[in-house]
Amino acid sequence: MSRTAMFISCAVGMALTCVFLAPASVRAAGPAFGTPSVTAELGQQLTFSSTIDGDDIQSVDVLIHLEGNPTTVILNSGVQINDEYQAQADIDIASSAECACLSPGITAPNTHFDFQFRATNSDGGTSLGPVAQGVFQDNRFQWQTLSEDQVVVHWYAGDQAFGKSAADVANGAIDTASQLLGVTLDKPVDLFVYNTEDDMRSAISPDRENVAGEAHPDIDTMYVWIPSDQGAETFAGTLIRHELTHLVFHRAVDNPYNGVPRWLDEGTAVYLSEGYTSYWQGFVNDAVANKTLIPLDGLSGLFPSVQSEFYLAYGEAVAAVDFFIRTYGDQTFWNLVKSYANGVSDDEAFSAATGSDVEAFNSAWFQSLGLTPQSPVGPQPGATGPLPPDWVGFDVPPTLSPYLPPPPGGPATVQPTQGTIGGVHETARPASGSGNPAAGASQSDPTSILLILGLVVALIVGTFAVGVALRGRS
Repeated sequence: MSRTAMFISCAVGMALTCVFLAPASVRAAGPAFGTPSVTAELGQQLTFSSTIDGDDIQSVDVLIHLEGNPTTVILNSGVQINDEYQAQADIDIASSAECACLSPGITAPNTHFDFQFRATNSDGGTSLGPVAQGVFQDNRFQWQTLSEDQVVVHWYAGDQAFGKSAADVANGAIDTASQLLGVTLDKPVDLFVYNTEDDMRSAISPDRENVAGEAHPDIDTMYVWIPSDQGAETFAGTLIRHELTHLVFHRAVDNPYNGVPRWLDEGTAVYLSEGYTSYWQGFVNDAVANKTLIPLDGLSGLFPSVQSEFYLAYGEAVAAVDFFIRTYGDQTFWNLVKSYANGVSDDEAFSAATGSDVEAFNSAWFQSLGLTPQSPVGPQPGATGPLPPDWVGFDVPPTLSPYLPPPPGGPATVQPTQGTIGGVHETARPASGSGNPAAGASQSDPTSILLILGLVVALIVGTFAVGVALRGRS
C-alpha cells in the first residue's frame, strides 16, 4: 500500500472514530432561537421576549450591552409559556453597564442597547441567539425633531422657532466648551426639551424633589425643561449651556481608571454657562465672612444636600475654577482637564499642570480669600465617665492596662504605667491603703485570728469524738 493510500485510510478511520466517540451533547443540535423583541417604554418594565425550541434547556438569560460599552449585563429569564421565554426588570441599563450588575431604577429615554438570549443545557454548554437592538423611549408625547450641526433637539411643546432657538444655544455652548477644553465631539448629542419640570423629572429622576436638567454622558444625551412660552435665550439658555458643557467636559476626561472631582466638573459647567457672577459670589462671600468655606476635598464627591450648603458648593466650585484660570491661564486649565484622560490621580493632574498638588491649590485659593484651611475634623472622644472607687482622689483615670506585662524572660515584677497630663508625667496608682497588696498583708485583723482559733478547736473536738466511737466498737 502506498503512503498516500495509507494516509487516507488512517484519516478516514480517525474521522469515523471521532464520530462514534463524540459525546451526545456535541452531536445533538442546539436550540432554535426565534427573532427576539423588547418592550422599552417609559412607565413599563423592560421586557425581553424570544421563542427557543430545544429538548435540553436548563436555564435562559438575556445578555444586554449599552451601546458603546462592552460590559455584559445578565438578566435571568423567569417566565416561560410553551417555547416563549421572557425576562422582565426595572433596571437602569446605563448604570448597570457601569457596575456590571443589575442597577435598579428606570432607564433614561434615548438609551440605545443591544441584546441576545442565551440558553444553557444540562451539561453547562451554552447557545446564543441572534443579536437585536433596542432604544428606550418616552412615548407619552408627540416629539418634534430638529438636527442641526452638533445637536439633535427633541421637543413636544412650541413651534419650529422654539426648537431652532434651543439648537442655536446648544451649538454655541458646544463651541465655547470645545475651545476652552480642547476637545471636539465626534458625533451629535441629543437634547430633550420638556415643557414642565414634572414631565422631565418623571422621565429621568422621579425620586428627586427638584431638578432643572441632567446630562448623561454615557448616552450622549441631556434633558432640560423649558416652558414653550419662553425662549431659549433666558435662564433656559444658561441651563442648556450648563448641561452641554458637562457632555463636552466628560468627553475630554473620559477614562476607565479615575474620575474627576465634582467641584471641577460642576465649576467648569457654571463657569462656561454663566461665569462667576455676583449671584454665586454672594454665597462664597457669606461663607468667607462666617469662616464656613468648605475645603475642596470636601466637594470632590457628592455635594451637600442641605440647600444653603448645596448652593454654596456650586458657588465655591465656580469660584475655584475662576481662581485657577485667573492664576494660571486658559492653556494651563486645558492641560489640567486633558491630563485626566490618562487616568491620573487628582494630585498627579494638578502637579503636572501647576507644579503643586490639590491641597496646595486649595491653600492658595483660601489665602486669596483671606482664610486658612482648617484641619480635618474627625470623630471626637466621648465624655469621661465616673471614676472607680479605688481611683478617687486622682486627676485622671488609669489606662486600659494599668500595669505593664513582665519583660520576656525576666521576673514577674509589677510596674506602674505612666500617664501624661498637660505634658507632666504622672504615675497612675491606687489610693493609699486600698489597693496595695503589701499594705494589706502587714495589718492585723482580730476577726481573722478568732476564725483560725475556732477552726483549731473544732478539729480537736472532732478528733476526740472519732476516737471515742472507734473504741466503743472494738
